[in-house]
Amino acid sequence: MKRRPLLADPAVRARLWLALIIGLPLSLFLLYFALVFGLDDLFRRCPPACREAVYDRGQLAGAAFAGADLQSASFVGANLAGADFNGADLYFANFQGANLAGANLQKANLRGALLTEADLTDADMRGAVLTGARMQQVILGGADLRNTDLSTVFLIGANLRGAIIDETTLLTPKWRLVWEIVNGGGTGRNLAGADLREAFLAQVDFTGADLRQAQLQDTDLTGADLTDAQLDLVALHQARLDETTRIDAKWRLVWEIVNRAERGRSLAGANLSDADLTGAVLFAADLQGAALSNAVLTEADLRQADLRGADLRGATLADATLRESLLTGADLRGANLTEADLTWAVLTGLVWDESTTVADKWRLGWDIVNQGGAGADLRGRYLSFVNLSGANLAGANLAGVNLQGANLEGANLSGADLTGAVLTSARLVNADLTDTRLEGVQWEGAALEGARLPAGFQLP
Repeated sequence: MKRRPLLADPAVRARLWLALIIGLPLSLFLLYFALVFGLDDLFRRCPPACREAVYDRGQLAGAAFAGADLQSASFVGANLAGADFNGADLYFANFQGANLAGANLQKANLRGALLTEADLTDADMRGAVLTGARMQQVILGGADLRNTDLSTVFLIGANLRGAIIDETTLLTPKWRLVWEIVNGGGTGRNLAGADLREAFLAQVDFTGADLRQAQLQDTDLTGADLTDAQLDLVALHQARLDETTRIDAKWRLVWEIVNRAERGRSLAGANLSDADLTGAVLFAADLQGAALSNAVLTEADLRQADLRGADLRGATLADATLRESLLTGADLRGANLTEADLTWAVLTGLVWDESTTVADKWRLGWDIVNQGGAGADLRGRYLSFVNLSGANLAGANLAGVNLQGANLEGANLSGADLTGAVLTSARLVNADLTDTRLEGVQWEGAALEGARLPAGFQLP
């Protein structure tokens, strides 16, 4: 009996079609994933195609990456000594802390690359593109940077000692100057007003150099020799000095003051003239008789400081805080106290003149405590927070005067007119207010312990 062909059976054909409909797409889907995830390396070799490859802490000394596509690749902490990156695309590659000593980086694309703390000693970087590269604390000793554009690179803390740079190297004037100093020395050099912030100047000889008003903030001066250097108004904030840094005692003291906040520092008689003490914390410091002429004390904290007899002629105290400071006998002629806070500062015996820049209320307070204010017409004036302790204001017209927070302890206000005056939070302990007109006075928070008030007067 002749057998019927298998495919002639409609049921078989239906099952085969179903298998093809379901199985073929599934097979193609599996084949795709096999190619992408399992066979990709057969078609994409690294190098040259190495985008986003990770070689962190790899031992790759002498590795061949010439011409490779290494965009966004990571070489953090890797040993790449002598590696060949000639013409490689290293756009945004990460070489943080990597050893690239002797590496060939000629004409490499290093735009946006992270080279922080990398060792590029003796590396060949001729013609490399470094636009936007980050090279903080990088070591460039012996690196060949000829025909290299570093004009947009921040070389903060970079060691440029021994780096090969010439007229074909595009470098900002600041970093070219730093390179010249670390390689040619700074002995006797005129660097007045130079911007040397964040530069690596360790072990540089600055003997006798003129560094007046130079900016040395965050600069590494460990082991440097600043003997006899002129350092008037030099900014030493966050500069790094150590025990091997040779610097005159006066300027080491200035460095300590601006970098080490210390309450109650003993500086009586100290020579701090022409010092940049911007922002210095001198809270409750003993500065009796200190020489501070022409010093910059902008935004300095001098609260409760003892400045009796200090020489502050020509000093800049703009925005400084002198709250409750003792200024008796201090010489502030020619000083700039713009926006300085003299709340409750003792102004008795303070020396200043028309060349002193100071707010009207502080000058008026000085006039009152030093020259007397008996019978004075002070209507509508501002004396808030002024220290008028012990002042003689007998019979003075103080109608409408703002004395908020003023210190009037022991002051003589007998017979004065305080109609409508503001005395909120003022200190009137033991003050004499007998026969004083007090209609409409604002008393909220005023301290009146021991004060002598007019007969029959009752506080509202």
